[in-house]
Formats: sequence, C-alpha cells, structure tokens
Amino acid sequence: MSRSVACPAPHHANNLGIIFGAIGMGAANAAVNGTMVVRQAREASASQTLAFQLRQAVDSAHNWADVAKKHAVENERLKIEIERLKRIARDQHNELVAFARSAK
Repeated sequence: MSRSVACPAPHHANNLGIIFGAIGMGAANAAVNGTMVVRQAREASASQTLAFQLRQAVDSAHNWADVAKKHAVENERLKIEIERLKRIARDQHNELVAFARSAK
C-alpha cells in the first residue's frame, strides 16, 4: 500500500505570497508616507517663505508710509512758503507801481 503525502509547495507558495504582499504593502505605505513628509516639508517651507515675504512687504509699506508723511508735511510747508513769497512779491509790485505813479 502506498501512501500519498500532500505536496507542501502550494502551502509555502501561499505563505510567500502573503509575506511578499505584506512587504509590498509596507513599501507602498512607506512611499506614501515619504511623499506626505516631502509635501509637508515643501508646504512648511512655502509657508515660511510667504511669511517672510509678508513681513518684508509690511515693513516696506510702513517705510513708504513714513516717507509719504514726511513728503506731505514738506509739501504743506512749501505751500505756506509759496503763499508768503507771493504776498511779498505782490506787495513789492504794488509799491513799485505806486512809486512809478508818484514819479509822474
């Protein structure tokens, strides 16, 4: 009587398939996690860059506002000086006209 023993190959093949499948899933998860880490690092870097640019833009805006205020003050001072000079010129002109009329 001959006894037949089942071949263990299908069982081992099945186990190897499960092992390689798990390794593949682990690799895929690692790749996805790595991609997420890279994306998060890129977003953090972009966020820091934007924050830096925003701070510089705000500082620049404050500087230009200060310059504009100084120019506005200077402009008002010059308007007052122009009016003073116009009055002096008008007074001198009137004096010259009066002198010319009296000399006739």
